[in-house]
Amino acid sequence: MNLYEKLAKIENKLSLVEEKLGVPQRRYLLVRHTITDPTTRIPSIEDTLINPKAYITSVSPRFVNMQIAIPGADSIYVTVNDLEVEIPKVYPITLFKPEGKTRAMFILDPTVTYGTIVYSNPATKSFNNPKIYSLVYVDDTQSTVYKLILTGQKDKK
Repeated sequence: MNLYEKLAKIENKLSLVEEKLGVPQRRYLLVRHTITDPTTRIPSIEDTLINPKAYITSVSPRFVNMQIAIPGADSIYVTVNDLEVEIPKVYPITLFKPEGKTRAMFILDPTVTYGTIVYSNPATKSFNNPKIYSLVYVDDTQSTVYKLILTGQKDKK
């Protein structure tokens, strides 16, 4: 285990302390992977609750109106309604940027009771009025945290 992995674990423990102190920026974030089986075309859903809670704020003013270059997409800009999320590097990057045909969605503040996700319909893993976000950018240049920029599904142009 190298020094940066140890520092990421310390960052994770510090976020637990902030969560217990009631820091309002610490909120639940659910990462949902939708995998479609190519033969049956039936989607399967895998949910991962970021624990401890992620540090979620509005996007920094220096990122507002910054154009994001995504292959196959035109004119995607960061807006003031987008979110900046800090997550300790105890999770693999593939959780946020999955490979292959897997698609990642981010659900903000899902219903959670005692650390367990509570679905409105457990069979379909659905929620009532979910706040769904999609990933715009992942900054993994820092040694202990990932910084994600998320945009709301309804905010797309």
